[in-house]
Amino acid sequence: MSKIFSPLIYYVIVIPISHLPFGVLYFISDIVYFLLYYIVGYRKKVVRENLQNSFPELTREERAAIEKKFYKHFADFLVESTKSLSISNKAIQERCALINPEEVHKYYDQGKDVIVLCGHYNNWEYYAVGIAQQMKHKTIAAYRPLKNKFFDRKILNSRQRYGMKMLSMREIPRFFAQNEKTTPILSVMVNDQSPGDPKSAYWNTFLNQDTGWMKGAEKLAKKYDQVILFGAIRKKKRGFYEVSFSPISEDIKKERDGFVLDKHAEYLEMVIREHPQYWLWSHRRWKHKKPDFS
Repeated sequence: MSKIFSPLIYYVIVIPISHLPFGVLYFISDIVYFLLYYIVGYRKKVVRENLQNSFPELTREERAAIEKKFYKHFADFLVESTKSLSISNKAIQERCALINPEEVHKYYDQGKDVIVLCGHYNNWEYYAVGIAQQMKHKTIAAYRPLKNKFFDRKILNSRQRYGMKMLSMREIPRFFAQNEKTTPILSVMVNDQSPGDPKSAYWNTFLNQDTGWMKGAEKLAKKYDQVILFGAIRKKKRGFYEVSFSPISEDIKKERDGFVLDKHAEYLEMVIREHPQYWLWSHRRWKHKKPDFS
């Protein structure tokens, strides 16, 4: 059935919506917010539990205010992600500007590969679509394939149409093993997913909770001697974002195991605490508990 309905939904509903002006899209976003928050109650239990555990120092009213702002932003994110399917190159660069790209370009001039770590904060879809055209490096990004093959293919096409090369997590090691090193590579990795195997994860404290992190980015950097940066995505106003880069490690082989993931958690928590409504609180980030390693 999905083979029939997925293309129908995409071509009859999704694509026409993506071509609407931003003013109309944000009117739709306001309706989506009302439906998600007041009618459907989309993942409210997960959002409230995550906020309570992350900010125990806040009052119930303060957390409720963050909750409402999160749903408003989430609705914006949904319509903006739809818009990204047809947005022009000029518009995406205006709406997701890099404020210090020289922090990345200098490593291209040195012939060094770079990994940029970020989180599900603000609009990572705009970041994925728009960053490649603003970089000197050949740019790739890691992603998790969708179960729906039709929409997985369409979203990949959208993200790749301005120069980004998308690779699944399983494809990343093979890509670097086969890479001829003719052009420095920049890898974008959204590294705040819940790890599949808690026992093989790296554990630290993030937002007041024991948190497991996937080790792939750090392992990759150490194997190929890559520079690690953090990419902070900040919202300037509705529909407009800025990305800034901060160094995590320029000499990864000198760092202890876990250093990169500790710094990534530190940077990500810092930007979340600035404006907590912009993180993906509906994600079950802490569904796994820290194993007993004793």
